[in-house]
Amino acid sequence: MEHYGLLSILPSILALGFAIWSKRVIPSLLLGILTGTFIMDTNENGLFHAIIYSIVNLFKAVAGHPGTEELRGVGIASSPGRAEIIIVILLLGAFIGILNRSGGAYAFGTWLSSKVKSKNGAQVATAVMGSSLFTSAYFSSLATGTVFRPIFDRMKISREKLAFYLDSTSAPINVLIPISGWVAFMGALMVDNIPGVDDPIAALASTIPYNFYNLVMLAMVFLFATGKIKDFGPMKQAELKAQSDGYQEGYKVADEASTASEGTVRNGTTSDMVLPLSISVAILVVLGLWNYTVALMFDVSTVPLNGNQMLIVSFSVGILIAFIKYISSKLMTAKEFLNELFEGSKSVILGAIIIILAVTLGDLMRAAAPEGLGASAYLEQVAGGVIPSAIIPFSVFIISAFVSFSMGTSWGTWAIMMPIGVSLTLATGGDPILAAAAVLSGGTFGDHTSPISDTSVMSSVGADCEHMNHINTQLPYALVAASIAAVFFLVIGFVI
Repeated sequence: MEHYGLLSILPSILALGFAIWSKRVIPSLLLGILTGTFIMDTNENGLFHAIIYSIVNLFKAVAGHPGTEELRGVGIASSPGRAEIIIVILLLGAFIGILNRSGGAYAFGTWLSSKVKSKNGAQVATAVMGSSLFTSAYFSSLATGTVFRPIFDRMKISREKLAFYLDSTSAPINVLIPISGWVAFMGALMVDNIPGVDDPIAALASTIPYNFYNLVMLAMVFLFATGKIKDFGPMKQAELKAQSDGYQEGYKVADEASTASEGTVRNGTTSDMVLPLSISVAILVVLGLWNYTVALMFDVSTVPLNGNQMLIVSFSVGILIAFIKYISSKLMTAKEFLNELFEGSKSVILGAIIIILAVTLGDLMRAAAPEGLGASAYLEQVAGGVIPSAIIPFSVFIISAFVSFSMGTSWGTWAIMMPIGVSLTLATGGDPILAAAAVLSGGTFGDHTSPISDTSVMSSVGADCEHMNHINTQLPYALVAASIAAVFFLVIGFVI
C-alpha cells in the first residue's frame, strides 16, 4: 500500500483550514504533522498505541531520519542539506541585522532623496530604494519610509501612496531576487518538494519568468511612479485630499511601534551598507555563474559548493567585510558588533522553526506508506488524467492568493501550499516549476494586501499612515495585478 486513501491528504487539509481560521502558522503545521503521524501509527499499531505515543511520534517525525535505499528520509536528519538550511538562516539573520543597525541604508536613502526634484522623481526614487533593499522586507519598508516621508509631505503626495510603494516593492522583490532575505525558505521548499531539484538558487531563478504576480506588481509600481498609469479608486481620493489639505495628524500610527521596530540605528555612511552587501552579492553571483553557466558552456570543473553552501560562504564573507569596516571606522566596537550579530540571528529563529516544520510536513506527505502518508501517490491516482494539467497553475495561484489573504502571511501559505500545488501538478503531468511560481505569486498577494499581514503593517508604520487607509487604497491595485497574473497563469498552462 503506497497511501492511505483520502486520509493521505487530511493533514494538509487540516493544516490549511486551521491556519486560515487561527491565523497561526506554527500550530497549524504542528497539527498537520501530528495528524499525519497519528494516521500512520494507527495503521501500524492500533488506535490506543497512536494515542499514547502521539506526542513522541510528533517530535520523532520532526527530528526525522536520513534517507537510505529503502527509505526516503524525513525531518531535520533527512540530509546534510537540512542542517545547511538552518545555518543559512542564522547567518542571513545576523548579516541583515548588522546591515540594518549600521545606518548605511538611511545614508543611502538620504543621498538618493537629495537628487529628487519632482513628484515623479520622488516616487521613482522611493520605488528604486524599496526595490534595492531586498535583504529584508521589514527593513525596506522602515528605511525607505523614514527617508521619503518628509519628501512626500513637502510635495503633497499622500502617505497612502507612500505605503503602496513600500509594500509593493518590499514583498515582491524579495520573491524575485534569488539572493534576497527570503531565499533560504523559498529554496528549501522547492528542493524538498520538486523531484530532481537539489539546488535552491537555480530552482528559484527558474521560477522568475513565471512569477507573474510579482513581475506585474513591480511593473505597475514604476508605471504609477512615472505617471504612465493614473491613480484611480480610493488612492485617487487620497491623492486629491493630500494635494488640498497636505499632511494631516490623523494619519499617524503609533510612534511606539515605529520606534520599537526600528531599534537602535547608528550614523553610518552609504558604503557601510553597500560595500559588505555588494561583495557578498558579487561572490554569490560569481560562484553561481561559474557553476551554472561557465562550467556547462566550457566543460570545466565546478566549484564544489551547492546552493546553500554558496550562501553560507557569501554571507560569511559579507559579515567579515562588515566587521573590518565597522571596527576600523569606529562605527561599532567588537563587542557591539557581536551583540548585533547575535540579535540578528535571534530575529530569524521563528522563521527557522517554520521551515523545519514545513519541510517535515512535506516529507510526510510525499513519502510512500508506511514511511509517510503517500499523498503524492494518492493524488496521482485520483487526479491523473481527470484534472487537466493546463488549469492547475491558475487554480494553485487563486487558492494560494485566497489562503495568504486569509492568513496574512506568505511564508505560511508557501509552507502549506507548496506540497499540495507541486504534488497535484506532478500527478497531472504539469510543470512543477510553474506550480511553484504560482504558489510564490499567490503567497505574495496576501503578504502585502491582507490587513493582518505583518509586512503590510510594517509598510503602514514606515509611511506613518493609518493602516486600513493603506489597505483600502492599495487593494484595488493589487487586485488588478492579480487579475492580470491569473490570466497569464491560465494562458501559460495551455502553452507549456
